[in-house]
Amino acid sequence: MPKVEVTIPDDLEVELERIVDQGEFVNRNEAAEEILSLGLNAYETDAGAEAEGDFYGEEMQETADRPLDDDYEF
Repeated sequence: MPKVEVTIPDDLEVELERIVDQGEFVNRNEAAEEILSLGLNAYETDAGAEAEGDFYGEEMQETADRPLDDDYEF
């Protein structure tokens, strides 16, 4: 398995130690691996949505094409 070395802020290190001490994970390596995996999965989900198309841009374009009501004022 490849090794990666990262430097994290003190507050993140404290949180990592806290979840290991609470028994959420066996050790820091397991905790870091799980947290990194969850983060990458979340990132891939967000990136995949963008790759499928700009959903909101299409919706906004459709709304922009609608005529305004006669009594609408700026």
